[in-house]
Amino acid sequence: MNTQSLYLLVATTLLLSANCAADKKSEAIDREVFVGVYSDLRIAAVETDSGSISFAGRDSILDAFGVTEEDLTIFLEAHVQDLEFMRDVWNDIELRMDRGDQIN
Repeated sequence: MNTQSLYLLVATTLLLSANCAADKKSEAIDREVFVGVYSDLRIAAVETDSGSISFAGRDSILDAFGVTEEDLTIFLEAHVQDLEFMRDVWNDIELRMDRGDQIN
């Protein structure tokens, strides 16, 4: 493989990766929704003796926000490469958990 072909392959791969991330971002739930759902899930888990939430409890919280487990995954996949954004998201979740203010 010559150098020009290698550059073309790398450029195509990067372009496709960028397009996939852009598609995921357009499908992703809002940041505030993710923060609300995730912090409510963590608060519910912390309030149990085992430290983990039941499937029924998880489904109840997801239903209250109108999201699915896949919606959470898509959000993470869409933003995983934006470290500053994700740091701020996790900080928001931690602050909300510290206040203990469940929405649902």
